[in-house]
Amino acid sequence: MLVIAAVGAGYFFWSLKDRDLKMVPYGTDALILIDVKEVKEQYIFSWLKHPSQWFRKRGQKIQLKRAGVEIPDFIQIFHLKDTSFAQWYCVLKVKDRPALVRFLTENGFKTIQKNVYKKDEISVKVSDARCIFGFSNSEFDIKGEWILKSKMQTLFANNLINNSVASLSYFGPGKIHKFGIYIQDNSLEIKSKTVNDLSSAKIEKFQNVPFLQFRLDEKNVKIAAKILNQNIPDSVKINAVSGGSTLEEVNDKVVTYSYDENFNEVETVRYQKLVKPNYRISFMSEDPLLLQTYFKKIQWINPQNQFTAIPFQPNSTEITSSQIIVTSVGKSVQPVSEPSANYLFLRNSSLLTGLVGSFSRSAAATVKDLDYLYYGNGADYYTLKLKFKNSQTPLILR
Repeated sequence: MLVIAAVGAGYFFWSLKDRDLKMVPYGTDALILIDVKEVKEQYIFSWLKHPSQWFRKRGQKIQLKRAGVEIPDFIQIFHLKDTSFAQWYCVLKVKDRPALVRFLTENGFKTIQKNVYKKDEISVKVSDARCIFGFSNSEFDIKGEWILKSKMQTLFANNLINNSVASLSYFGPGKIHKFGIYIQDNSLEIKSKTVNDLSSAKIEKFQNVPFLQFRLDEKNVKIAAKILNQNIPDSVKINAVSGGSTLEEVNDKVVTYSYDENFNEVETVRYQKLVKPNYRISFMSEDPLLLQTYFKKIQWINPQNQFTAIPFQPNSTEITSSQIIVTSVGKSVQPVSEPSANYLFLRNSSLLTGLVGSFSRSAAATVKDLDYLYYGNGADYYTLKLKFKNSQTPLILR
């Protein structure tokens, strides 16, 4: 009995948390909170429930205890207003600066300039009292210095997170929109409600979607534009955007020229396999001519009548009485048939991993274990689900 009481008291004191958030600057418009103790607890319970993991030899772990920084009970990762979607930051207190520098060096970070270290897409700026982690290299020098000099807000964790290992909060005009983040055995979900899960039945509809299909109404188009750091004026009426895409592996002919010993030109022809997306996107509008004028003004439609806001060319645009249609040159893709649903479904494949890898190896490594991504919205219900490939090892233990 005494042992049980001691264990209970120990757990009680271990579970106490400092819920004051002191590392979020003014100018933040979105915040991810990670409940460190909740993550540890879920990890331990998952490990205990899977005996196959008890004696498994694991790869080298990053030892944060030796990092020379103070890990708070709630890690605060924030996004600043009017910056790109990829630019997220985290501020931590420095306890031992030499230990922090040694930790960064041992884990592959390179010195870029005085007090700034970089590895892949992560940049770190170190001062005597605080360090800034940036999860994108874009504008890090400017933003990192600005954050170090910024005044921090006074926030309270209970107002932003409840019964989940993490949360995502968006600071809208006069209101905070809160979403719980949940780690399941083979999936990670971000959603606005924890009951009456509406996504599972809807996802069943997309079992035959080979790659990508989506349909977003005006409200969701504005959300997407905000994420992409675009400001589409209200005068430009976009009622909805829908589309779909398939992936195709094609042989690309590459011709190179060299010279022989007599200076005669020699042509060499070789073929390489490339992943080519075929797609159709429809922008539905009350005034397609006005929308076309706007797209041309911001150079999303060029003089050759191609839609340049997506990186896959060539394509062509067609205007009708109710929409602008963008189609790739290649195999046709059927228009989306659901007129009112709000969703985006992306299925992973080896072709997608190869396509992403042609832009970024680190991004390809991130998505290789993904099965599909689903976003859905109905009334005040939002959900984003990342489903990973099935495994006997729970996601949190991988």
